[in-house]
Amino acid sequence: MTILQLEPALLFDSNIFLILGDEKTALIDTGTGFQLDSTIKSIDKGLNGRSLDYVILTHRHYDHIGGLSGILSKYGSEAMAGELDAIPLREGDSQSTMGVSFGGSIPKMDVKSVKDGDVIDLGGHVLRIIETPGHTAGSICIFDESTSTLFSGDLFFFDGVGRTDLPTGSSDDLIKSLIKLKSLNFTGLSSGHGPVVSNNGPVYLQNSLRMMGVNQ
Repeated sequence: MTILQLEPALLFDSNIFLILGDEKTALIDTGTGFQLDSTIKSIDKGLNGRSLDYVILTHRHYDHIGGLSGILSKYGSEAMAGELDAIPLREGDSQSTMGVSFGGSIPKMDVKSVKDGDVIDLGGHVLRIIETPGHTAGSICIFDESTSTLFSGDLFFFDGVGRTDLPTGSSDDLIKSLIKLKSLNFTGLSSGHGPVVSNNGPVYLQNSLRMMGVNQ
């Protein structure tokens, strides 16, 4: 079982993670897709002949989902996102996904809704979905139980928290989501942007809460 962080094609692309379980594989986020050939080349290298079974999206923003349609066309994977963020992807909503802001657009896509507590078993990697609204209404975090790694999307990073002034963002919800994660026994933090950290994840969570004015 292996977690690979793919080289971003562009500086403003999201982090993209490829998880290789014993039986299945999953991609977390896709970047903008503006340099799709480069992204697919990195995915192919990581897969090393395996199929790409799932694509899991942490939230609706274009820098995380813009490459989805091309990746689905290439691999025929099953795509999934949090319930409230899967809807605009199915509708091809280029406004609330910020496609227009990035100078792109999205087609209507077949994206399955996932909810809090859902489990994706890759064989050797069990990924658990945690609903964490705040950055967007349908933002999710993904917890890899076998490595105690939290994929936090843009909820929080090693040095801060995600914006809440974009469509469907909410500071109150973001604080509640951060507090919710305090009970999670995680070690590593793999966020949607910035460096990956292999330990002390809860320390960065606590720092993020302090940034939001919560001292606990």
